[in-house]
Formats: sequence, structure tokens, C-alpha cells
Amino acid sequence: MASVVMEFGRGMVEFEVPEERLLAHVRPREVAAVADVGNAVHEAIADPIRGWPLADLAAAAETALVLTVDYTRPSPRELLKPVLAVLAEASVETRVCIAGGRHRLMSEQEVVAHLGEEVCSGYPILQHDSFDADAHVELGMTLRGTPIRVDRAVFEYDMVIAVGVIEPTYLAGFSGARKMLMPGMAWHEAIDANHYLITDPKCRVGVLDGNPISEDMEDFARELPLDFIAYSVVGPYDETTAIVAGDRYEAHRAGCRLSEDIFRVRGPRADIVISSAGGYPYDCDLVQGKKAIIPAHELVKPGGAIIIVAEAEEKWGAEATFVDWLRNYAPEEICERVKDRAQFSLGAHGARILAKPVVEHGAQVIAVVGEDFVGELDETFVAATADPQEAMSWAMARVGNEASVVAVHQARRLIVEVEE
Repeated sequence: MASVVMEFGRGMVEFEVPEERLLAHVRPREVAAVADVGNAVHEAIADPIRGWPLADLAAAAETALVLTVDYTRPSPRELLKPVLAVLAEASVETRVCIAGGRHRLMSEQEVVAHLGEEVCSGYPILQHDSFDADAHVELGMTLRGTPIRVDRAVFEYDMVIAVGVIEPTYLAGFSGARKMLMPGMAWHEAIDANHYLITDPKCRVGVLDGNPISEDMEDFARELPLDFIAYSVVGPYDETTAIVAGDRYEAHRAGCRLSEDIFRVRGPRADIVISSAGGYPYDCDLVQGKKAIIPAHELVKPGGAIIIVAEAEEKWGAEATFVDWLRNYAPEEICERVKDRAQFSLGAHGARILAKPVVEHGAQVIAVVGEDFVGELDETFVAATADPQEAMSWAMARVGNEASVVAVHQARRLIVEVEE
């Protein structure tokens, strides 16, 4: 038997798989990490990709808003420090804002853990609240019908800077730049309107051009202030493999190309696909953990089984619609209802992600989750257990003991090409 160890919460779970049935481990490429992140950031912001160095921009400003990512992304603290140091050197009054989109607000302890004591004690920390009506202003509509309703804070400073990470994402192709504004600083209904475009099959991980969600995000953000970006291109273990800085378009594209080199991989189709989003915080709840199903959907054979591995210590992690749709609608109904813009929401979208392999491939979806969450999935089409070997037994019972198996690691970032 082969031992297949998968990321699960803050630890690991182990599957026993017949060695001759295990076709492959699919995972990102190993890449050398930047030895000195702070120094690399200083060099990048002093010699940016198109545009003026950050120090020159700061010299002409009195105030700055630095937008950054929340706890569902790798900590940006090592990038923030050099950026904040340049602004401090120019005596720019600076605030840091966590552009968390529709995600829940972080606790004070979580903010300190994420950004670090040095940043939190030295600068006021804001958090975007996408449900605070008074905090937003509306500026029109994108060509695809998304209201351009955004946190007014982005207009209250001389400079707006984005600091975060670039990685593949199944919605917008890649994270970064325009995503810091949509969904990062957007009104929740605007986010839903943008994310409705996921129903278009041209929305794919690792694709920017022709991706309706990404193009709508660009349209949303085009007239909004974003004067400079500084981004880490992260590797498989959240390590910084490169720094890109400068123009919101040119620097972002450069980072996306580097990210693609790491995360575009090939894998064989299999009867059973075991897939982990990458452990905590990427499986902190089912909304995040469900992302493991994206590459698994590409690799599972018709009639097969997908086992998603996600502890989900915060359980559902989503609006009531997510829970309601999973409990009350069959996969076929979900995939039809979600096409109706009037019924669409992020919860509906999340339910569709889990339903797609059932509808399109006739696959069974099994979730290995924390013990206290198992029972809450009883009324859904997702079979749940806390025991990885029980999950494997269910999958084998469906497809037979001669089933082939593929294990997918850090699945939420992978751009998978199928080996034919």
C-alpha cells in the first residue's frame, strides 16, 4: 500500500492506497525562494516595472492608503514593511486597509497575527466592510452590468497602493492588482454581480484575456485610484519566489507569467481524485476548502469520485444561501438555478462549484472534514466523514477496487492540463 499524506487544517491526514493504483501526485513546481524578501522589495519599488519609483511618488503625496489582503491569503507583512518605510521616510501619513471583499471581518488578534505587531502598532488598520452601505459610493456600471460601488476610502488619500500576493485563482485567472478593488473594496451586491459571470465557461483558472470575470474587474477598477503595486509571487508553500512592483497593469502581468510557470502542471485522469486546498487557512471553512474541487473536476473520469480534504474548522463560512442550496436542491437544480441572475449569490456560486462534477461527470463528491462538521453535511449531496480511509472505501465502492487514484496537493492554485 502507498501512503498518501494530504494537507488538512494545521496538520495532515493519511490515505492508504494500493500502490499499483496510484497514478501520480499532482502538485506545483518547486521554486527557489527569495533569500531576503525585504531587500528584494526595496529593490523592486526603487526600480519598478514601468512608472516612477515609489519614493518619487511618495515625495509628492501627503497621505496614502495601503490596501492589502486578509487572512485567507499568505501574510503580506514582509512586503508591507519596506513599502511603509519608504512612505515614512517621505513623511506620508499612511493607513493600512485590509481589502477583504465579502469575507468576514478579522478579529483584532487575527489582524495582529496576520500583519505583525510592528505594522499594527505603527499604523492605523482599517478593514473594508462590504455590507456597510454608508461606506460606499456608486460611480456607474461596468459594460457587463456590475455596479461600480466602492469603499469611499479609496478617494480620501493622495495615493493608493496595493500590497499582496499573486497566485492563480479559479474566478479571475490570477489574483492581484484589480482584485484589490473588485472584490477587495467593493459593495457586496457589486461582488455578486461580478461573480455571476462565473457561469460563463470562459472563466478559468490561469486565464486573464477573454475571462469575463477578470475583464469585468478591470472595467470596475479602471477609473479608480491605484497608483502603485508591490506583489509577492508565491510558491507552493507561500514562500516568496519573486517580487514585482510598479504599474498596476504591466507589473501585474509580469507577476502572473511567473506564477503560471509554478502552478501550470500536468496530471492524468483517474477514477478517484483526492484533493486538498492546502491546509489552514485555505481550508478554514467549506467556502475556502471547496476550491480543492476545481482541478479535481478536470482530472476525474466520468462516473468517478472526488474526495476533497478540508478540515473546515469554521464550518460553512458562508451566507445562508450556500447551506440552503446544498441542503434543498439536487446538483442538477443548482446548476440550472444559478444561471438566473436574480437567484445568483456567492452562496449559490459555492453550491454550483460542488455540484458541477456531479452534473458534468456523474462523479460522487466526498468530503473529509473535521468531526464536528460531518453531521451538518448529512442533508446535502456531499458525503462527509472525518475518517480518510472511510472516504476511500466509499470511493472504491462506487468505482471498484481496481480504480486508479490521483492525489492533488495545494489544489486551490493549480492550473491543471490533462495528460491524454
